[in-house]
Amino acid sequence: MRTLTIILLLTLGFFVNAEVINLYNIHGYSHDGKKLSQLDSLLFDTQTGQLLEKNTENLSKAKAIDGQGKLILPGLHDAHGHILEYGLSQLLVNVQGLTSLQSSIKKVQQYNATNPDYPWIIGRGWNQVLWQGKSFPSRYDLDQISKDKPIWLERVDGHAGWANSKALEIAGINRETARNDDLILKDSEGLPTGILIDNAMQKVNQHIPSISHDMKIKAINLAIKNLNAVGLTFVHDAGIGEDSYDIFSEMAKKQKLPIRVYGMLANGAQNYSELLEKGHLNIENHFIVRSVKLMIDGALGSYGAIMHAPYSDDVEKHGAYVQTPDQIKAKLDVLVKAGFQANVHAIGDRGNTEVIDLLSRTHMNSAKLRHRVEHAQVLRVSDIHRFKKHDLVASIQPTHATSDMNMAEDRVGLERIKGAYAWQKLFDAGAVVASGSDFPVELINPFHGLHAAVTRQNHQNLPAGGWYGNEAMSLEQALQSFTINAAFAAHAETYSGSLEPGKLADFIVVDQDLFKIKPQDIWKTQVLETWVGGKQVYLKNQP
Repeated sequence: MRTLTIILLLTLGFFVNAEVINLYNIHGYSHDGKKLSQLDSLLFDTQTGQLLEKNTENLSKAKAIDGQGKLILPGLHDAHGHILEYGLSQLLVNVQGLTSLQSSIKKVQQYNATNPDYPWIIGRGWNQVLWQGKSFPSRYDLDQISKDKPIWLERVDGHAGWANSKALEIAGINRETARNDDLILKDSEGLPTGILIDNAMQKVNQHIPSISHDMKIKAINLAIKNLNAVGLTFVHDAGIGEDSYDIFSEMAKKQKLPIRVYGMLANGAQNYSELLEKGHLNIENHFIVRSVKLMIDGALGSYGAIMHAPYSDDVEKHGAYVQTPDQIKAKLDVLVKAGFQANVHAIGDRGNTEVIDLLSRTHMNSAKLRHRVEHAQVLRVSDIHRFKKHDLVASIQPTHATSDMNMAEDRVGLERIKGAYAWQKLFDAGAVVASGSDFPVELINPFHGLHAAVTRQNHQNLPAGGWYGNEAMSLEQALQSFTINAAFAAHAETYSGSLEPGKLADFIVVDQDLFKIKPQDIWKTQVLETWVGGKQVYLKNQP
């Protein structure tokens, strides 16, 4: 495979006037939404960035390059990620994946020692479900690091926060102010523990010093570099504010955005109304805005997902609204009138039912706007057919299942789990299933998502047969969900999602044939090259 990359670079560098490339002797796969096709060559124009018809005229202009039988795939989409947040997670404290409270504390201590002048310690990634006992941590754990400097760490799913005593003090959170707020966890004596759920997190967030514009640019550039390296050429950014909007716009205008970004406006962001009033935006198919992110509930791991019946492992909890149905209804009516797609976060079965109810109203015009349910995680089985019936897209994240399988059944019980992470039921019902990761909640690598979709196992091949393996996707379905289906979900299927003449030359070179290897090895796939619009944006082992 290294040979191919050298040939491509040397040939393209030497034939500087060769605008058309015929990459032949390859082994490629592409799904057009109806069937999987195999390819033995690609013809593309490096100036226009388009894939071309293989006719006599176009081939006569082309410089032929031998692909030496290497494996080519369409550039992969992530239908739900957070680019700025991921970049910042790489610059701030990141305790994701740590399997004990002690190791998390140690990581924060090391960060504090390295950055003693920072006024706050800020980070994310903790997950108590991975720790022995699976109990939420407390402010006193963080007080071991500092009682004088505020510390604030968001949970891996972004739906809970962990504060030390100083951060609680700054936020004015104490026994009295927290008394009637169920989203502030309290101990047996009524004292706040330091754990805040969903909307309560704003009580601390509003006091955190603003991140500079320059640091946000640095974070976004770092994120894009890493995203290209794992084969992502198109990311649906699930909730952007004015800063991200401006940064992506400027990068796209200057042709310095080596990825395609489908930005969902965060309806709670500052100046959201002004951004909505600007209408649709499309800068050279690199930065596209025509959708809005809404959110009805929280996450399953922090008991924030709203359920029809109490949680199976805590009958005192039903979850909680982040935005009530009435609030979402009012916002939907405004954004649909403006011609925007609605992408609504829904995790719990009640949250999903209520979102589907709202999006299925006739004037939502979903056949045209393609409204999406983001996560569609725990569904009543009786709601699944409604996705196809009402032209709704199920925007799911396969690695959520393999991350959550250690607690999901505890949360929802044996009956409700039948509609949870129910991908095959969605496919069988005719729904458009688009896949992503929700990074930085999960890792950015889409091959981890393809692996989880097909095996429903972790990287140790457990559990045997897959967790509720009957809901696994076929590899063809999984590839479809990460390419053409995701492109459809972004109104981009006319130029992205498959390797067809007339579309953009977004493709990747990988080191193994996914359709010939053992499914358990899919996650090990390495990306050797990433091409966006006929230009190479990533080459493995190059700085």
